[in-house]
Parts: sequence; C-alpha cells; structure tokens
Amino acid sequence: MRSISIALAVARKDLASEWRTREIVPALAQFVVLALVIANFGFQFDSHNAPAIAPGVLWMALVFAGLVAFGRAFAAEREQASLEAMLMTPATPAAIFAGKALAAALLLVICEAVLLPALALFFAVPLTFDEVSAVLLATVGMAVLGCLFAAMVARVRARELLLPLLTLPLWIPFVVIGGQAVQSAMSGGSTTNSANGLLLDLDILFVVLTSLAARFVLDD
Repeated sequence: MRSISIALAVARKDLASEWRTREIVPALAQFVVLALVIANFGFQFDSHNAPAIAPGVLWMALVFAGLVAFGRAFAAEREQASLEAMLMTPATPAAIFAGKALAAALLLVICEAVLLPALALFFAVPLTFDEVSAVLLATVGMAVLGCLFAAMVARVRARELLLPLLTLPLWIPFVVIGGQAVQSAMSGGSTTNSANGLLLDLDILFVVLTSLAARFVLDD
C-alpha cells in the first residue's frame, strides 16, 4: 500500500506540473487531429474500405504521440536534477517508475479521448467498447516500455534519436495486435476478445519486467 501511495503521489506531481504548464497535452491533441485531417485528405476511402484504413492511421498517430509523451516523462527530472532527490527518499525505484509511467499513460489517454471520436467522425467508423478497450490495453504496455527507455536515455545527448530506436521494436506487438483488434471491432468481427486477452498478457509481462528493471535503470 505504501508503494501504491508513492506511485500515486509521483503521478499526481507530474499531472499537476502538466496542468500548470500545459505544454504536452495541447500539442499532442493538435498533432493527432492534424494527422487525422491529413489522412482524411490523403487517402481515398469509402464506407467499404474505411475500416481497413482507419486502424493504421490510429496507430500511426498513437505511436508518434506516445514517443513525444514518454520522451518528456523524465524531462523535468533531467533539467532540475530532481530524480536524485527522489531516490534519496525511502521511496523505492519501482514505485517512482510506476508513478512516472502512470502519469505518462494518463496524458496519452487524454489524447486518445480526442483521437478516437475524431477518428470515428473523419472516417465514419463506429466507436465501440471493444475498440476503446484494445487501445487502452495497448497504452499500458506502451507506457511502461516507453518510460523505461526514456529513463535509460534521459542523460544521453542523442536521446531524441535513441528513444524511438529502442522503443519502437518492442511496441510492434502492441501495434499489430491492437490494430487487428481495432479493425475487427470496426468491421464487426469476433476476434476482438482474443486480441484483448493477448494484449492483457503482454501488459502483465512488461509491467513485471519493467518494474524489476526500474531499480537498475533509475539507480544508474
């Protein structure tokens, strides 16, 4: 319970900082809307092929938005050297990492709250519970992996280049399985539940692995 309280306190601190500055969420919301507008004019689609095109546009926007959101997860700690101060407290590195990942995931969820209705509007595809659940499940795994690698490259000069190179290969299962789940939900298929179950398994796997690795990454 103490670790959970620490994680929630770290997440609350990051969210309060974003509320004061408003430097990530407005930029990400503007980015995802512009990506949908460009895709809307760039692709030739109708009611028959829209369910095949919309998932690709959705995950393309989510991947790039996630790289921006998770890349800024440790920006304040890098600029103000506050991570060392947090590590000197009795808080465990795993709890600190969980709080950072939770805050970054919630910021991406806020952008998804803009992205998914806009996608349904621009591409005239249904917005279903299965579709939303697949995106949220994929967000969990993407968040823990993105924050882990963001912490690893926080002190590296070429961090903007290294973060995509390290993160994108491990995001591929979430993009592929999540894309299949979203496409099945949009077309009324029956494979969404199995895809969501696989996404949940991947979430549990990577949450455990990143929690174990957080101590070594943050201490270094």
